[in-house]
Amino acid sequence: MECGKSVPYVSCAFDSIPFLAFSVLLVHLTRVRWRWVTLLLLSAVVMLGIVRAALPSESPFLIEGIHRRLALLAIAFGALHLLAAVLDPYAGLGPLDAVVPFVSAYRSTWLGLGVISAYIYVAVTLSSWPVRRLSRLWWKWLHRTTYVGWALGLVHSLGTGSDARNNLFLLLDVVAAACVLGAYLGYRIYDDTQRVSPPRALAGIAGLAAVVLITVWAFNGPLQPGWARVSGTPPGLLHTP
Repeated sequence: MECGKSVPYVSCAFDSIPFLAFSVLLVHLTRVRWRWVTLLLLSAVVMLGIVRAALPSESPFLIEGIHRRLALLAIAFGALHLLAAVLDPYAGLGPLDAVVPFVSAYRSTWLGLGVISAYIYVAVTLSSWPVRRLSRLWWKWLHRTTYVGWALGLVHSLGTGSDARNNLFLLLDVVAAACVLGAYLGYRIYDDTQRVSPPRALAGIAGLAAVVLITVWAFNGPLQPGWARVSGTPPGLLHTP
């Protein structure tokens, strides 16, 4: 599809190499961590997907275009996050730790959840880019796994990072969770004003329950002193008794 005709220029801008290079440079200069940006991008992808499903006739080319291109950008930043983690000598991660879940000596459970989240997003993105590769039914079910991928990514970010109690990081987490949950519940309410569906209502309750459980876990886990010790950090990396 050609920019300016079937695809708006603002959507096509995300395809350009200069845009990607500018994004990487901006993140580097502002000292924002790769995983923070990746989580925000993944959250934006989920929200736009929900908006696209809830309002299929509202600027479909614009929303769909930005949704797909942000997904590609999220994968690019996720790859940079992975590369930075492997190159960082602190945790001593190897290439195998970055691609195989639950084999790392450093916080194996929480790192493994991040690996699974990455696979989910890559699979979903490749199923739609550059063209849809699955039947409509299978494509829809695969896309629904992005909710799981997003939740796993959020847990990974809280459980693995050494800055879980950083105020800016916590603010970004709250904003991401609130926006995704708001879009998710809003879509269920909007859809059910026309057709009441018990499965959809249950899905909305499940989404709300998942965020509540993650919040309770975060306050009793990563946000508590001593999390480094109980989360699976190798003893040689512990600096506190």
